[in-house]
Amino acid sequence: MKKSNKSNISSSILLLLLLLLAIFVMLVSCSSNKMRGQIEIERLFMQTTKPEIDFVNSGGLQGQGGPRTISEEVSFTNLEDQSLEENEVFASQATKLDTSKVYKLSEVVIKVKSYFAPERDGKVNLDFNIIAPVDVLDPNWRLVLVPKLIDGDSICRLDTVILVGEGFKDKQTGDYEAYEDFLSTIVDPSAYDSLFVNWKSLYKEINKVQRRNYEDYRNQYELVRNYENWKKMNEMEFLSMEALAMRHKKHMYSKYWRKAENQVIKSRESGKISEGIHEKYDQKYKKDYVNFLKDVFSLQWLDSVTIDLNLHTQKDSILKRSHVPRKYREIHAKKLTLNDMKAKAFTREDSARIAKHHYLIDEIVLNELNINRKDDIFKETVEFPYRSGPEGLKIDTTITAENDVIYHYRQPWVVRPGMKNLKIVLESKAEAIDRSVFVFPTSDTLTYFIASLSQLADGDLSTDRRKLHKFLFDKGSAQPDYKTRKSYQFDESLNQGVFDKLVEAYNTYAAKPEYSVDSIIIQCSVDLQGDWESNYEQSLRRGNAISAFLKNKIAAPIVVKPKGEDWSSLVKEIQLRNDLPNRAAILDTLTNAVYPDKSEETIKKIYPEDYRIIRDEIYPKLNRIDYFIELCRTDIEKDTIKVTYREDYADAIRLLKNGEYMDALEILAAYGDYNTALCLVCLGYNDKALTVLDGLPESPQNEYLSAIIFSRKKDDKEAAKRLINACKLNPDLYNRIRLDSEVSELADRVNLWPRLSKY
Repeated sequence: MKKSNKSNISSSILLLLLLLLAIFVMLVSCSSNKMRGQIEIERLFMQTTKPEIDFVNSGGLQGQGGPRTISEEVSFTNLEDQSLEENEVFASQATKLDTSKVYKLSEVVIKVKSYFAPERDGKVNLDFNIIAPVDVLDPNWRLVLVPKLIDGDSICRLDTVILVGEGFKDKQTGDYEAYEDFLSTIVDPSAYDSLFVNWKSLYKEINKVQRRNYEDYRNQYELVRNYENWKKMNEMEFLSMEALAMRHKKHMYSKYWRKAENQVIKSRESGKISEGIHEKYDQKYKKDYVNFLKDVFSLQWLDSVTIDLNLHTQKDSILKRSHVPRKYREIHAKKLTLNDMKAKAFTREDSARIAKHHYLIDEIVLNELNINRKDDIFKETVEFPYRSGPEGLKIDTTITAENDVIYHYRQPWVVRPGMKNLKIVLESKAEAIDRSVFVFPTSDTLTYFIASLSQLADGDLSTDRRKLHKFLFDKGSAQPDYKTRKSYQFDESLNQGVFDKLVEAYNTYAAKPEYSVDSIIIQCSVDLQGDWESNYEQSLRRGNAISAFLKNKIAAPIVVKPKGEDWSSLVKEIQLRNDLPNRAAILDTLTNAVYPDKSEETIKKIYPEDYRIIRDEIYPKLNRIDYFIELCRTDIEKDTIKVTYREDYADAIRLLKNGEYMDALEILAAYGDYNTALCLVCLGYNDKALTVLDGLPESPQNEYLSAIIFSRKKDDKEAAKRLINACKLNPDLYNRIRLDSEVSELADRVNLWPRLSKY
């Protein structure tokens, strides 16, 4: 019965192989028939439509019409040769395709498109649309679209876009399902022990091994039992000998004691000495007994044998030296017992080991052939495999092939120093489920001109134009200390180094031949305590005292101009305070004052707490000396313009325009002008750039750059204000806006285009 089953299995396998072979032949035959008939991509040969690329929202140079896109169309017309040779026709006049004719082109039109891509943080975003017209789509096709970027002499393949028709997707899914069905027939080699085994011979072998294990255990068991019986008999023999020794010892002791007694009696009867007789016979008794033990128990291995020897304690040693039969010697040496006997159980590992020699070889060979040919079967079954991972893939999506497909593609790209433009072309192909492939002509070229903020660099600043004034002054201030408020004498001990800066500045100018110090003006002011006239006199006296002190240090004429009470500084200081509850009323009193002394009394009376703060914290600041160093240039006769060409600055502009911002900043940082701010903006240091711009006078370029910064800072209100002002000051900046994404997107967000176009 088992043999019959094995034959049936082998027959089934052969039938399965024959069936697979027949199916394969049918598929090849069908495929061949189809190859001789119509192929899927036939209609692509009958049209000129192809996938294209175009700029996003292309179509205009002005305002809201779209990005800054330039389209250039060039026509090549053959005007000289309008004649036709034999079998030639003009392509423009043909109504249908005739493969027997030669078509002549009278005109070829080439269209090139360009786009200004703004560079930010050393990168540009290349935005374009991949357009797949419905004429190049089909449910049974897969459209593979590969944009390629041309960077100078190098060509870089960008991530691929794949558009899959529904029928093509079903073909892929079906192929993978067929391959999965094939994989499901493969048995893992670890399951051979359960699926591909000749169970009849296996069970017979297992029973044989189990019976052998039992016989081995039984033989060993009987040997140990026999040994134990022999050992017991040996021990019984020892016990009998031990009893004999004990009997002999007592018998001999009694024997020698009687002999000693008889000898003592005879000695006494004969009048001889009887002492020591018992000891003499006792020694004989001991010697006789020891010899007996040595002879009977073979105790020669002991160093000494005495009459007091305990034979029972020497039992193991005595038995150990007794003769052991050969068959028991190993058991005796290892001291084995029945408890030490281990039955060898039949384990799962034994079953698996035996099963490996009882496999169904035919089934295993077929299975291993399938395992070895998995990759080949995959290639044969799955004609259009899925991509292994996302690397190099932009999108892989299924389409209905009923309408045009437009995919918005964005590719960031690092801008190299000196890079002026980048180009994009599209290579595409259509793959059909019958494995036919149509490669489309390469698309039109899109050119991206790099629009960098560095293009806003002002090269005119390489030439420094500085107005030199004939007369000028330097100023400073000091706050000397006085012993009391009414003191006016300048106490040098209280004011160490107060006028050091003035003296140092004077000495610096006096040492320069291009300057001449005309005079030093000393202007002294005091606080409002006391009446106005007294305070004026106080400021005059203090000024004269300081003038007298400085005449020993300064050779130039010193002019004293007393200021008296410093009301303007008082108003400024109060405006800066937030701890005066009645600040507005006090300022109103001061600005509308007619009689100064009365105004102070009014504040003191009505606002005593405010007045206390003013007196303690603001009045000390009003006791001040302002000095002015009046200078005259000796190297010019009148105000003039000095022009200086700065080579390092020109080099910085070159580096800036070339995109080497950090190198440019190392030079421009010392100047702190518009180009410095522009370089900082290019590097993303917006706050630092804004700090530089805030210190510069208003200009169109400063306002435009500020608009970019505020747009980055998400302050649309201030950004719009600056942008409007920039275009108002320089209307040409309107044409620049579309090149800079910050202000371009700002104009879109807040609808600035109508207003900007007015300027």
